[in-house]
Amino acid sequence: MSDASVLLVAVIWGSSYVVMQDVGESVSAASFLSLRFLTALPAIALIAAPTLRRITRSELLSGAFFGTLLFGILILETVGVKHTSAANSGFLITVSVVLIPVLERFISHRRQSVMVYAATVTALIGCGLLVLEKGLHPQSGDLIILGAALIRATQITLFGRRSGASAAQSLSNLTLVEFVVVTLLAGAASCFTPEPVWQAAGAVSGQNWLLIAYLGVLGTSYAFFIQLRAARTSSSTRVGLILATEPLFAAVFAVLTAGEGIGLVQGIGGGLIVLAATVGRHFEGRVAANGPPAQGEEPPRADRTEVQGRSGTAA
Repeated sequence: MSDASVLLVAVIWGSSYVVMQDVGESVSAASFLSLRFLTALPAIALIAAPTLRRITRSELLSGAFFGTLLFGILILETVGVKHTSAANSGFLITVSVVLIPVLERFISHRRQSVMVYAATVTALIGCGLLVLEKGLHPQSGDLIILGAALIRATQITLFGRRSGASAAQSLSNLTLVEFVVVTLLAGAASCFTPEPVWQAAGAVSGQNWLLIAYLGVLGTSYAFFIQLRAARTSSSTRVGLILATEPLFAAVFAVLTAGEGIGLVQGIGGGLIVLAATVGRHFEGRVAANGPPAQGEEPPRADRTEVQGRSGTAA
């Protein structure tokens, strides 16, 4: 049941790029993001209610920091998907999975199996095929999505260090603060657009409200809950491998609902990224079996769930 639930999260996230394109035609990126998280807040507040009275200063500060990074990821995704295909967006954001081991090597001095670094190179080749699919003039949306992937990888890497140092920290409290910060930052950013969030809310059509609520409740709150449960009942590698199917579902929704076509170069590039993410997840942490870490090197954390995606934080 846990695997099926995580797979459903991958399906929902895969569909999110088409949804963002549809809603983005009439709602600014900032207003859309603010409304999406407003619909997500009630469920997260309910989950956090038992521990909210014991929220600490550390949780508030960490939530504000990671919430700011999460806002950066999501605003870039929401803007970027308007200027590229939904399929490309799904493939390119997955590059974050294979960037994490590289960042951990520099930030945490944590070694990885050579297969993980080979997967990173493979993903970058696939990334190049996608970005340069139409020649030496890449679409601006591809570069924006790659920026989101880099921030996403940085966020997960930094959160991994934070959670390792403070295992008792309440994940639900931290995530609630993150969601509030994203809502407020997106609302503030919308003030610099022709239609601030309070005006956009009144002008949103019924169909777009359904799509916004779909991503807020299912793509954000539900996804967080499932990741939290999976972190307690499954391994990080297992969860990561299932979530690595997200770009495949993004391509399926792009073809079936948005009428996009998948060219040969685009298919090869996307396939390389998915393959690299899958191989990287499988071999992540394997260096632990080869002996103790070098002096000053952080010990491997082979069973940590690194699935801090668009829904928020998962330890």
